[in-house]
Amino acid sequence: MGFFNWAAPLVRRFGDRFTELDAAEIAGWLKPAVVPGGRILDVGGGAGQLAVLLADTLHASVTVLDPTPQMLDHVPSRPGVTAVSGVAEAMPFADSEFDAVVVSDAFHHFRDQPGSVKEFSRVVRNGGIVLVLELDPTGLMMRLIVLGEKLLGEPGAFFTPAEMCAFMAREGIAGECESLRKADYRFLGVVQKSGEVA
Repeated sequence: MGFFNWAAPLVRRFGDRFTELDAAEIAGWLKPAVVPGGRILDVGGGAGQLAVLLADTLHASVTVLDPTPQMLDHVPSRPGVTAVSGVAEAMPFADSEFDAVVVSDAFHHFRDQPGSVKEFSRVVRNGGIVLVLELDPTGLMMRLIVLGEKLLGEPGAFFTPAEMCAFMAREGIAGECESLRKADYRFLGVVQKSGEVA
């Protein structure tokens, strides 16, 4: 995570990738599981830009989990948004603590992707949602981005939408992948815990 240590101020200042309209769209995907006062976990949430928008839009509590202290230093100090240091594959949370997990442009950075998905299933309640926003690695520009990330020492383990859906299903979270704008796509799945009623 060396890149994010020194890039944190730049991410906070220039990394506002999501608008209020984007947040409203994302909130619509989460609403079946997140009622006002609900709890969302933003895994790899960096400086908390999306967390703030979701907290406001859904009137929910959003916890940003990120392994980079320099990123967490830039998470706004405000009601409804909490910053926690940790990694996706070993989260410091109780079982079924959240209504939803959101991962935005971070899944390809996770060094243990299967372990991370197991943790999603553990910390999200039965019937809760897992939303992963990612980039499709096909296409020349994306191949250059993948190469750049690898040169910076990042895992750069990107999935195509079909690969993501198949991977998540193998790891126990069934869902659908949908292409969005440009190279963006989403995986939207529901956590089903055996022996529990949603």
